[in-house]
Amino acid sequence: MVKTGRWYRIRSAARFRLLLLAPLLLTAIALPGAVHASNTYYLLYHQWQPYDWPENVPSANEVTRSQRGLGWQARGFGSVLGIDYDYQPLRIRTGEPAHNGHLHRLTSGGEWRHQLYRLEARAGIAGTSNMFKYQDFHSDVLNGRVAVFRAVNSSSALSLGIGGDHRFGSFRWLPRARWEQSNAHGHWLLDLPVLMQWQSPGQVWAFRVERNGDRWATLDKDREVESALYLREWRTQLTYRLHQGGQSWPTIVLGIGASLATRVQYKDLNTGTEDLSLGDALLASLRLDW
Repeated sequence: MVKTGRWYRIRSAARFRLLLLAPLLLTAIALPGAVHASNTYYLLYHQWQPYDWPENVPSANEVTRSQRGLGWQARGFGSVLGIDYDYQPLRIRTGEPAHNGHLHRLTSGGEWRHQLYRLEARAGIAGTSNMFKYQDFHSDVLNGRVAVFRAVNSSSALSLGIGGDHRFGSFRWLPRARWEQSNAHGHWLLDLPVLMQWQSPGQVWAFRVERNGDRWATLDKDREVESALYLREWRTQLTYRLHQGGQSWPTIVLGIGASLATRVQYKDLNTGTEDLSLGDALLASLRLDW
């Protein structure tokens, strides 16, 4: 149950501001190394084909989904730093979900390389809109992922490591194997078991198969029930760079793909925890880079 005392809300507001400052502090620490980096800004939009409700319920409706995102990224020698925000309305109109379906996420982090080692880390906050509107949040609002790799040797394209995130549901650690290579046929990247990617020479075309998944803290409409929503899927996407930007004009990248084996887990006020298979859905994307 959500506490309503005045002191609790003061403490909650203070904790929220600290959580919000954490990813920004991480970015500020890394900024001196990004002074001479190349900076890019982006806008992103995804639209999914509606999912069919997985159960034969007379009152069931389609589940609709889209995503808007924006961010900044700086690439320097041996490092990548970025700040990302996205809003993802996931409209579930069947039953009594203990959330409003308006999912917001703000994260900061990047990648750092030093000799044989590679670190990938992101930290931030993720939750439903009413949580941020009323600053009525709980510990599940904290969000993050981390992976550490070590190259087999100084001349090897293969690195072994371990990573922890919410890609497969609740936070878990998995062994990782990373292989990266460029040749006349393009750039290849394998990060098993979560990513396979190919980019054509000149990065005009790209094909990507990735395990996506994350957790959002949730509140029901009366802000009395605290819970979390987990959304996870395999995503495949083919992208094409339609226009190479210049000066004030953005680079335009179009994409088409599919979300496969999509699952969503959340609390329903009547039936308790729901863990549903939404199945597969086609998607289209538009990205603008400056």
